[in-house]
This record gives sequence, structure tokens and C-alpha cells, in this order.
Amino acid sequence: EKAIEAYQQSVAVFRKIGDRQGEAQSLNNLGSAYSSLGEYEKAIEVHQQSLAIGKKIEDPQKIATSLNSLGIAYYILDLSLYNYKKLVNPYHVRILAIFR
Repeated sequence: EKAIEAYQQSVAVFRKIGDRQGEAQSLNNLGSAYSSLGEYEKAIEVHQQSLAIGKKIEDPQKIATSLNSLGIAYYILDLSLYNYKKLVNPYHVRILAIFR
């Protein structure tokens, strides 16, 4: 959580001084920190902000980094949902059988 606070402060400073590349990089780092905590929805939101800046400043490296980070977050989120559904489904079937 300290990393998230530090990255949020970094984003704010880069915005204040108008450094779009620094802002995009800090947003990407913030998104990665959210991912490491399992907060994939927040990670995706922040990586999308980083991607938008990368496109606006036409920085291919920032665009590629943001897309890569987005891909990882989406993949893990989808995998988590798949595993959750796989785990929960047998229980739902049993519960439905009990109430029939």
C-alpha cells in the first residue's frame, strides 16, 4: 500500500509539472501495484489512463508497455473469474438439487 501512495503522489507531481511521459510511467507502475494486490479492476482503469496518455503523446514505448500491462491484468482477471466459476458451479448444482 505504501507503493500505491508513492505512485499516486508521483502521478500528481508529473501532472502538476506537465510531464506526460512521467505521468504515463507512474500510472503504469501504479497499475502494476494494484495488480500485485489483486485489485485488477483498478489496475485496468489505471493502465487505460496510461495508454491514453501514451497515444496522445505518440510514444510507442509507453503504448506498448500499457498494452502489455493491460493484457496481463485482463488475463489474470479472466483466469480468476474462470476459476471462481469452476469452483462455485458444483456448489450451485448441489444447492439447487437440495431445494428441488
